[in-house]
Amino acid sequence: MRWETVRLGEVVSPVSSRAGARELPVYSVTKHSGFVPSTDYFKKQVFSQDLSTYKVVEKGQFAYATIHLDEGSIGVAPEACIISPMYTVFSVDQSRVDAGYLIRLMKSPKAVAQYSRLGRGTVERRKSISLEALGRLEVHLPPLPEQRRIAAILDEADDVRQKATGFRRHALEELAATLVIQATSASNTRAPLSRLGVSLSAGLSVGDGGLDSHPDHRVLKVSAVSRGAFDATETKSMPMDYKPPTAHLVRSGDLLMTRASGSLDLIARSAFVTQIHDHVYLPDKIWRVEVSPDSPLSKRFIDGLTRHPAFRSYVENEASGASGVRNISQAKVLSYEAPVPPAASLTALEGQLVMVEEMRESLAVRAETVDELFASLQHRAFRGEL
Repeated sequence: MRWETVRLGEVVSPVSSRAGARELPVYSVTKHSGFVPSTDYFKKQVFSQDLSTYKVVEKGQFAYATIHLDEGSIGVAPEACIISPMYTVFSVDQSRVDAGYLIRLMKSPKAVAQYSRLGRGTVERRKSISLEALGRLEVHLPPLPEQRRIAAILDEADDVRQKATGFRRHALEELAATLVIQATSASNTRAPLSRLGVSLSAGLSVGDGGLDSHPDHRVLKVSAVSRGAFDATETKSMPMDYKPPTAHLVRSGDLLMTRASGSLDLIARSAFVTQIHDHVYLPDKIWRVEVSPDSPLSKRFIDGLTRHPAFRSYVENEASGASGVRNISQAKVLSYEAPVPPAASLTALEGQLVMVEEMRESLAVRAETVDELFASLQHRAFRGEL
């Protein structure tokens, strides 16, 4: 079977149609789910009332976040819709390319690893990737029937992978929240976290080092924490000439919390650092949570609290920001009036939450193994070995 290797620019074309007076649903393009309705992703309207300058994406066309492509933020429109001008839109030559195959190829680990070198920008700002630059990417194309067969295999395997890990992760989130609810049900005392000895500290905004990266120093990405379990692989390089403060060094045992994310559901999420490489530092979008020795609470309790329905509702109402990034301020988080459990209940809860954390770590190891198997499957698929 003959495969051809072409530049992406040979089989795609830019799309620049604007909404004008056309009424279409508003979507966002995400790292994990591709196109999603904007109000579903952010839980409320964050886009402008004037949508005339938004870009139109027809069903089957592609769009990617111009400054977040290196994280895999690309998708195929499931219906005609409009998206923020911050995205880049293109169509494919359907006589040569199957959209299902191409999106799998472009979200594969090998492709994502190449995007950062295509970007333009300074170390202080995220690098943008133009369609012209992306068009230089080499892609391997088998005949269309084989493209569709490969896409179907990868879709089915990914669906099984996502459902298996997603269900278990959700169950552990629910369990942690339930344990906190039970431990605080008899509490008559509530107070702002700031008055309960809780404090937050963040790092600094650091651009990717690109070709001039420090050989050892790394900075965490928000995605290292935002899923509620720590992922030590989610880091990026630092510029060679940047000297990070020692106070920003991430340590094993730290409790971290996200300040900002593209998704409302992923801000004010927390995770304990289990294992961490040397010389990894905090960014500006992640806080380290500290609890004073005389506090009636503990870091383990705070971690459970961030999964409590009341806290999640509070975050949803108090978050700010738009245009693809939601934030919550340190002042807002520390103003949350937390229930104070009786000392005996807190002791029992600590042990229960440790068990939940151990289950979460075990799940993360299993998920990592499944991810590696899926990455291997993709590698074989795009080499014509399926």
